[in-house]
Amino acid sequence: MGQLVELTAVSKVYDGDREHAALASISIGLEAGQATAVMGPSGSGKSTLLNVIGGLDRPTTGSVVVDGSDLSRLNEAALARFRRTRVGIVFQFFNLLNNLTALDNVMIPAQLAGAGASDARRRADAHHR
Repeated sequence: MGQLVELTAVSKVYDGDREHAALASISIGLEAGQATAVMGPSGSGKSTLLNVIGGLDRPTTGSVVVDGSDLSRLNEAALARFRRTRVGIVFQFFNLLNNLTALDNVMIPAQLAGAGASDARRRADAHHR
């Protein structure tokens, strides 16, 4: 299928503290369709890794390519478009709207990206099964 995610020598340092880097020279390739678990103790860099892959955070060094897009070459507006159209994120504390069903919560990003309500519902239903 090909590489969907490719990280090359990715490091993330907060506040210039290179001795305690959140990520230290991570290189990994993930194939399209591959299931991958990110596991480790609290503070080991799991969330930082996912934030870098999702374009929520930029690495201090290295490159992140997702589905052919080199995230380091995208400005903030392009990164926002990338996240809106290419990335689905379920946060640890969900951030769902309480007055909506789970299906309706899933439909919202598709509608914000320009899909009509019926198309968003069809797409959400297709992944629900």
